[in-house]
Amino acid sequence: MDHSVNQISPLVSVVMSVYNGEKYLGEAIESVLKQSYSNFEFIIINDGSVDKSLSIIQSYIDKRLVVINNDRNNGLIYSLNKGLQIAKGKYIARMDADDICLPKRLELQVNEFLKNQDALVIGSDYYLLNGDKNTYIRNRNDSDFQKAVLLFAPCFCHPTVMMKNVFKENNIFYDKDYIHAEDYKLWTDLYSLGTFLNVNKPLLKYRHHTSQISNQKNESQLSISKSIRKLYIQKLGFTLSDSQFETLNVIGNNVFIRTIEELKNVEGCLLHLKVQNKFHKTFSEISFNKFLYKFWLDSCGNSNLGMSAYRSFFFSEISGYANLYFMDKNIFLLKCLIRKFKK
Repeated sequence: MDHSVNQISPLVSVVMSVYNGEKYLGEAIESVLKQSYSNFEFIIINDGSVDKSLSIIQSYIDKRLVVINNDRNNGLIYSLNKGLQIAKGKYIARMDADDICLPKRLELQVNEFLKNQDALVIGSDYYLLNGDKNTYIRNRNDSDFQKAVLLFAPCFCHPTVMMKNVFKENNIFYDKDYIHAEDYKLWTDLYSLGTFLNVNKPLLKYRHHTSQISNQKNESQLSISKSIRKLYIQKLGFTLSDSQFETLNVIGNNVFIRTIEELKNVEGCLLHLKVQNKFHKTFSEISFNKFLYKFWLDSCGNSNLGMSAYRSFFFSEISGYANLYFMDKNIFLLKCLIRKFKK
């Protein structure tokens, strides 16, 4: 795809915040600068790094680079919002300083926006890098499914997304009151403004390591996520009892299930959500049923109940909402048997 960079404004603004990211930063920057799509600006906010991050950034000479140097470390939310405020592009692509864009990432996401005028956020499949392990993570290209997932958790891997630049006109930015879960809060703030889509190809290599915020601040992240779920339920108009909401958090926080009673509570909560969705007509029934099926299957597999969990899955009406293929059925059975012995 041939795009001139000599236009008045770039079509895409890539926004990346860096804090002491010297280890992987060069690889991340180069993966953006070498994209097949070239009509972009690359906004890099150096957030008060005390390592070699700034000198690494300054070693790149490219007219598409826009470098902002914070005098001190202000945090990810402050820096990302600064990037959103100055971005000129019609679309915003997120990027992290330890990840790698695959060469056609921007091109394929821009193409999807051009084909889908109602699209607001477009994510992608990605590779999860964990040491020497490289795992392909898939996401669904189904807007109602993605927005239903927000009842429990973020629906995108944050650095995979490209977003329509609607932030200033709607006064929606990353919320400083939801630190460590700011992306989750952002999706729930944006959900009503357009469709959420996904490119079903891996467009990013996402690095998982122990120094990430999501690993360091897990307890805080779970507590904040609980607040986001409550606000989102209110936005949707769904009604849940206190006990149903606590079960919602068990599902969303991926809590290991140890009793049949807990598993029955999960089933009851999911069926209640089905009733709420049918009443409010929020999400398409087909998409919502697939969403319920996924989380029922995941919950049954995330237990030490063995064959009791296996039977519970198939005895529930939720198991009829989608098809469990033969190979997947065997994997599910094996998971139930293995986790039977987990403490």
